[in-house]
Amino acid sequence: MLAGPAQATPERIVSADGALTEILYALGADAQLAGVDTTSLYPPNAQDLPQIGYKRALSVEGVLSLNPDLMLLTDDAGPEKALLQLDHSRVPMHTFSSEPTLEAVREKILGVARLLDKLDQGQALWQRIAREVDAARAAGQQVQRPVKVLFVLGLNDRSPLVAGRNSHADTMIKLAGGINVIDSFDGYKTISPEAVAMTEADVVLMMEQRNQATTAEKLFKQPGFSSLPAATEHQLIKQDGLLMLGFGPRIGQAVRQLHAAFYPATSLTEVVHAR
Repeated sequence: MLAGPAQATPERIVSADGALTEILYALGADAQLAGVDTTSLYPPNAQDLPQIGYKRALSVEGVLSLNPDLMLLTDDAGPEKALLQLDHSRVPMHTFSSEPTLEAVREKILGVARLLDKLDQGQALWQRIAREVDAARAAGQQVQRPVKVLFVLGLNDRSPLVAGRNSHADTMIKLAGGINVIDSFDGYKTISPEAVAMTEADVVLMMEQRNQATTAEKLFKQPGFSSLPAATEHQLIKQDGLLMLGFGPRIGQAVRQLHAAFYPATSLTEVVHAR
């Protein structure tokens, strides 16, 4: 992890990750934000801040022009050359894990809170998230037949890109009480139409995309997908990608929303938010 001597109370923060940006807003530190990367889409007014490029293609000049006293990023940021240049320029940096786990979310929230001297607020935020996720898990345990879910990240004519083990989608499916039907590889890979059919998925899960809308009618006419149990009732679920896969302070909301989409007939007890 690259890190410099960050100030106790930073006044000009640059965030190179959408979830970290959301955490800053959730902790009431948005006035200290000097710039963000292109994955920082929520809340919407974050998009009005100066941009430093995509998190894996950071602009050294863009960061330095903002004169930050703290830069927040995750361990999948890059390129490495840019990070080394920023380190040599003595930009204070703090790096968090990008692993698709609740523990990583907890560490991001509490870690940012410590840097901002807002630990009490960070702990309250994490406790609220933990209650939301626990409520969804408890509801999931009451389900007698968990739905089998195929997460599709991208489509083409022959080989859809799907989520396997140890991916953000895999974690979310399991937290919401579903079963990821892809367990033969880690991360995201393309599979054949024959492999799609063999998953016997009850539900196909995708991200909402503005520019490339895939309808259930269109999807379940494609080879492989047409043979799925999900095709019988056109069980295509679409969720906001940043909310579902961002692994930030809205993860509790995302889990509850996904559980409700998997099991619309069940009732998930409302979680009382911490004030």
